Amino acid sequence: MTLDISNGGRSAYGRTVTKIIKDTVTGDAEDIHPEAAVAPGYLANHASRVFNRLVDSRLRNHDLSLSLIGPLLLLSWKGPMLQRDLVRHSAVKQPAMVALLDKLEAAGMIQRATSTSDKRAATVELTDSGRVAAAIGRNVLLEINEKAVDGFAPEDAALVVKLLSRVIANLEAPPGT
Repeated sequence: MTLDISNGGRSAYGRTVTKIIKDTVTGDAEDIHPEAAVAPGYLANHASRVFNRLVDSRLRNHDLSLSLIGPLLLLSWKGPMLQRDLVRHSAVKQPAMVALLDKLEAAGMIQRATSTSDKRAATVELTDSGRVAAAIGRNVLLEINEKAVDGFAPEDAALVVKLLSRVIANLEAPPGT
């Protein structure tokens, strides 16, 4: 089966998408528009939503969430850092990061202290409870990532990572490059 989704023949990808066979699309293929079923953006988004849902369900047992473990994992990797650097090293904007850090501090997982070099800045560091939570988060992420490539040959799992990295690089590239 060949679908022409060219929308006027504007792109090589859009001109021809071949072989959208139900055996290549798992799940309820009838519920997915045929063009979406082979669209990398749709599939990446769908995989991300399923991944996030599974991670959150596993973390909920520990009073954690995917959004909460982000700063914990960053701090466990890089060590104490300024709050503004946490924002810079993550995909979270300043107001959302402040809210996350407020929750983590209230839960006793982080502590903030005024920076000795800049009284307007706060240094954030993990507490013992935060280190435990970061380890739990890391293990859950590893478990769900392993589930995502269950049954893949190691070289196929590596190829998925390589191809997704290329998709991200393509989408983040400035226009015209």
